Amino acid sequence: MIPVLGVPILNGPEHLDKMLASIDYPVGRVVVVDNGDVVDGLVDETIIKPRSNLGVAASWNFIIKSFSAPWWLITNHDVIFSPGDLARLAERMDGGTDVAMLGGFSAFAVSKTAISKVGWFDENFSPAYYEDNDFDYRCRLAGIPIRALPASLVHMTSSTLRESPEYRNQNGLTFGANRQRYLDKWGGEPYREKFTTPFDAGGDFRDWRLDIDRLEAQRWVRDIDQ
Repeated sequence: MIPVLGVPILNGPEHLDKMLASIDYPVGRVVVVDNGDVVDGLVDETIIKPRSNLGVAASWNFIIKSFSAPWWLITNHDVIFSPGDLARLAERMDGGTDVAMLGGFSAFAVSKTAISKVGWFDENFSPAYYEDNDFDYRCRLAGIPIRALPASLVHMTSSTLRESPEYRNQNGLTFGANRQRYLDKWGGEPYREKFTTPFDAGGDFRDWRLDIDRLEAQRWVRDIDQ
């Protein structure tokens, strides 16, 4: 059984419906973090409705912190699993794998052990992009391999941006800021990093401190905020 399947969503609830319908393996709890206040009518899922968009990293952290489990499956709302994908993932995770992917960070599982060794997802990469690269690099620093499993899932890549001109425009501003933070934090682009501690300042590579002012500056505005 998959202990917890967590999924953030900002828009496109029709994609979420298709993802949920494609689940063909037992799941203990399905958790939907509805950052866009767009989900209605679900019965068997736990629905969390933040007042504003938490962002990807904070949503992932929220799911993991809120629902105790030996491991969690985190997925985008716009994937469709193929038969056997989830069974294959559960077999690997129950067998002791710490991080496994079905489609990159669009559908990945992470263990409690991995979170302890690698740390939480850095919420300063907000609201989206480079939080996955940051975690990937810290896995490499911690010596935790990320297992890419054979999968046939379908991913409607970047549907959140494609279906919202407003979010697409806002991402045009925040993406560059996240890229610059990554460069500052690790001294190079993904897989060209130079630093082994954040900002080359020494200390623990797992550590990050939430920058509230930056978080506010990076926030995508949605209709409910206006």
